[in-house]
Amino acid sequence: MSVGVDVRVRGLSHDYMTSNGPLRVLDGVNVDVPAGGYAAITGASGAGKTTLLAVLGGLERAGKGRVEVGGQDITRLSGDELATYRRSTVGFVFQHFGLLDTLTAAENVELATTLAGTARGERRARAAELLAAVGLSERAGHRPTALSGGERQRVAIARALANCPRLLLADEPTGNLDGRSTARVIELLEEVRLEHGCTLVMVTHDAALASRAGHQLVLRAGRSGRTGHAA
Repeated sequence: MSVGVDVRVRGLSHDYMTSNGPLRVLDGVNVDVPAGGYAAITGASGAGKTTLLAVLGGLERAGKGRVEVGGQDITRLSGDELATYRRSTVGFVFQHFGLLDTLTAAENVELATTLAGTARGERRARAAELLAAVGLSERAGHRPTALSGGERQRVAIARALANCPRLLLADEPTGNLDGRSTARVIELLEEVRLEHGCTLVMVTHDAALASRAGHQLVLRAGRSGRTGHAA
């Protein structure tokens, strides 16, 4: 069982360069999520939700501010240290699944552990274990094109868990799914958090899904609005 990490962000600002000069997408954002907590980030399109998740996951470097994960300020990490942080601490679940169509479901899950240097036999055993956990043992040999959207997202969740992440980041994980698949994926993410003890931060446009989280952050034009706690 992994142990979740606390997330503490202070004064986070981030710009993208455009042909018209810098565009500020995050402007003085503050975030607090306790270790093992469940947070939802909402806001209009372009509010900076995905950028905030990318910074938390070490995919983007913060322009200004502090981003502490498990007490470590990841803004101070070198490129190699950030790569280690992504492999050892973070699991990503994306809206568009991010699976490789040339690989089977099992091979997609194995890929994450391959990059972490896990031995072949252990990789295969871990992939089989995780696909069983998400109810896809019988689909392990199928490529993504032969799977439904909900099945592909469950493979993506299995892959995100491959290296026992302490921080699970989900970016609109139900954005391409129907109602039934949405319910199954959200239930699965919530089960994963409880069973594995990881911290879950999810971006969603769905207010009903966000209300399930214990901590809520609303971004408005790159600024953090209210934070709330579910009853």
